[in-house]
Amino acid sequence: MAERLTKYKVVSFRLSDEEYEKIEAAGRKHGFASASLFARAVTLRGDSIEPVRTHLDLELNRLWRRVEALTSALEQMAGRLEAIIKRIRVPENPIPCSLT
Repeated sequence: MAERLTKYKVVSFRLSDEEYEKIEAAGRKHGFASASLFARAVTLRGDSIEPVRTHLDLELNRLWRRVEALTSALEQMAGRLEAIIKRIRVPENPIPCSLT
């Protein structure tokens, strides 16, 4: 039920670049889509070792992984299409030839 509550409060804290990178890496390691989601989960975890994962967190992470996979697939397809276009491209000023 807690994940259905509207959230109005914001908590902000400053980090060095190194600290942010550590949080971001730890979040990715635990399957979180962002440093923000990971920091929230760790803050709310209490005394447990692993971050709290609500149903909403799990669903967001699942969707994030699908978006990343789709983005990767689209980038690969775009690269393949570029290669095909380069192979079949007709020169802008073709050399005239006669068939007579």
